[in-house]
Amino acid sequence: MLPGALAAAGDNPARTIELLAKDNKFKVVGLKKGPLVLRAGETVTFNVTAYRGDAVADDGAVHSFVVRKLRDSGWDVRLKEGRQEFTLTAPPPGEYWIECTVICGQGHEDMHLKLVVEP
Repeated sequence: MLPGALAAAGDNPARTIELLAKDNKFKVVGLKKGPLVLRAGETVTFNVTAYRGDAVADDGAVHSFVVRKLRDSGWDVRLKEGRQEFTLTAPPPGEYWIECTVICGQGHEDMHLKLVVEP
């Protein structure tokens, strides 16, 4: 199954999504274009490889993985250089933006990924 595709009914509800945080972009491995699509309530493990940009935060974070509306639900992860894994639960249906809140270098303001959550 492609990382951005919905899981079919009866499939294992846990899914792993590989992401790259590189060159001031989020890239879902295996998804050529379009938003990342999840199903409401779905449990997703994100494996993120973060590459250092032009700048690093005081705490050593090179990027972050944040949905501002969902910070209280755990959608606020500081990314250090290298590979990290974390598990989140998809929010209620709607459209969201995953963004980097670490000033990571030139082009930082374009570092976002659309997230669509289906019922």
